[in-house]
Amino acid sequence: MFVKIIASLGPASESIDVIEKMARNGANAFRINFAHGNPDQWIKLVENVRKVEERLGKPIALIGDLKGPSVRLGLIEEPIAVPKGTPLRMVLAERSKGGQELVVPVPVEHFFEVVEVGDIIVMDDGKVRLRVTDKPSKDEIEVVAITDARITSHKAVVVQGKDYGLPAISAEDAKNIEFAIENDFDYISLSYVRRAEDLQLLKEILSKHGREDIGVIAKIETKSAVENLDSILEVADVVMVARGDLGMNFSLEDIHYYQKLIVNKCIEKGKPVIVATQLLESMIQNPVPTRAEVVDISTAVEQGVDALMLTGETSIGKHPVEAVSWLRRVIEHTESKMLDTIENIARTARRRELNIFVRFDKGVVELAEDLQAKLIVFSMMGITPRVIASLRPKIPVFVGTNNKKVMRKLAILWGLQPFYIDARDYDEGLKKTFEEAKARGYVNIGDIAVLTYGLRGTKQLIEILRVAP
Repeated sequence: MFVKIIASLGPASESIDVIEKMARNGANAFRINFAHGNPDQWIKLVENVRKVEERLGKPIALIGDLKGPSVRLGLIEEPIAVPKGTPLRMVLAERSKGGQELVVPVPVEHFFEVVEVGDIIVMDDGKVRLRVTDKPSKDEIEVVAITDARITSHKAVVVQGKDYGLPAISAEDAKNIEFAIENDFDYISLSYVRRAEDLQLLKEILSKHGREDIGVIAKIETKSAVENLDSILEVADVVMVARGDLGMNFSLEDIHYYQKLIVNKCIEKGKPVIVATQLLESMIQNPVPTRAEVVDISTAVEQGVDALMLTGETSIGKHPVEAVSWLRRVIEHTESKMLDTIENIARTARRRELNIFVRFDKGVVELAEDLQAKLIVFSMMGITPRVIASLRPKIPVFVGTNNKKVMRKLAILWGLQPFYIDARDYDEGLKKTFEEAKARGYVNIGDIAVLTYGLRGTKQLIEILRVAP
């Protein structure tokens, strides 16, 4: 497959058995959402993922998702059922009884400073919409439900059209960054990014800990992020179209437009891009997706994304393994029918201004494509395969590396099949990568193979051969 699969972990998928089944069925990475759970729970998930990786001999990227500058509800002991038109109160509090008591706790004082009468409040990926009708005190507002809703604990709260102005990284986020560093996560994603400086702050923290090797994912879900997209792309290692909160900050009919805009800009700039949220939302309850969900996934694949991410489907859903299996099934089927579309995506990816090193990688990719060859790459730092993936190759790309961190980070990029190689230098590494590709059945007798590595500024190597017995 060209497009990779990321699955979120949670109560429905915390066991090693379920994680292994998801990995066998196509998951290339797992996400841990730091907005839910605690370090004791997260460490067990990390251990299970690494055990599965070793058991399967398959690289698996681990992504830690920071809460970012968000406001979330407090604890609601029982869900609050709210029919359309129902009035209720939102108050400064840590918790409420819920159930029949129509009081919603918000444990963030700043929320009440920002919100005004007439504002629209959106929660739960847009399922809950409330209009502010009164503000009787500094720590209380009165609202009315615009839609039928069910309000539960800890949901993100968005005041449509407004930024809270909170710090990009909270004290809690800082602790979770340390957790991710200590447990060797491969990527950290920052929620509610507003500008490039938010990402730069995260990168500075990683640098102070000597962990520049951890990739930074920018979640695009606010109006400010869309407005500052070009500068964000300059800093982010990976971009995520986070459609849940994006759909709370923009009107629903705008989401397809912004998804396409963000994906296209990422491809034009050579930046990896993920699309997430509600890909298979119905599978939280049902074992089979809807037709609309299948079309949605196919659309994202045809746009040329690097990866698709499941959230509630695998973290709290009843059918996490089936959700991964269906996502893989739709991706594979769509890719088999989209040769002309891949041509167009590749042209877009290769139109950007290229320096001499990227031109070399472009030449290697196009040579392998013209020969209908298998492309074999050895890399120590991951730079060459990352560039190759950004050019959206139409042929299989097999990457050997002697760096397990690089191997895992490459696992979520378009079309790459990375694996570990024990090698001391590039020539030995390329030779061993080719032999391992043959041993794994990636390359067979009679195939044409293009072998390459690139040492930026010193040596670029290309070797073409037909695989002999």
